[in-house]
Amino acid sequence: MKKERGLTLISLVITIVLIMILVGVTAYYATPVIQNTQLQNLNTNMLLIQAKTKTIGENAKFNNNTGMYMGTKINADNANEEITELINKGIINVEGNFYLLSKRNLEEIGLSNINYDSGYVVDYDTDEIIYVKGFEYEKKMYYRLSEMKLIKIDM
Repeated sequence: MKKERGLTLISLVITIVLIMILVGVTAYYATPVIQNTQLQNLNTNMLLIQAKTKTIGENAKFNNNTGMYMGTKINADNANEEITELINKGIINVEGNFYLLSKRNLEEIGLSNINYDSGYVVDYDTDEIIYVKGFEYEKKMYYRLSEMKLIKIDM
């Protein structure tokens, strides 16, 4: 009788189970690395915006001309749904010098390579940068650059 060679059904099932375990372990350990990379990219973008807008803000204050601020001043009349949510949470104060930067504004100050998926807000009174979309970590949302710089993701 001729002996058959090849994979048996049991060896195939064992191989598939081992591959699934490897994929699961890789996904578990890769998630913090991906999250940390996203946070670092966001921090870098916000620091670049802060450096550029800080200069703009200082020039406006020196010349006593708030018309020199970059962006659209946020008020209750021009706030979209995301901005309104930030106003309701107390992150943005319509009485302050909060300005929403557009993609065009970023291009004008030499930051065309920054990902503009939701928007950035500048508080010219404190030089704080706010990411409209926010960054979620451990079921908490972070919006301000000063908060995001403090996040430590365990890897």
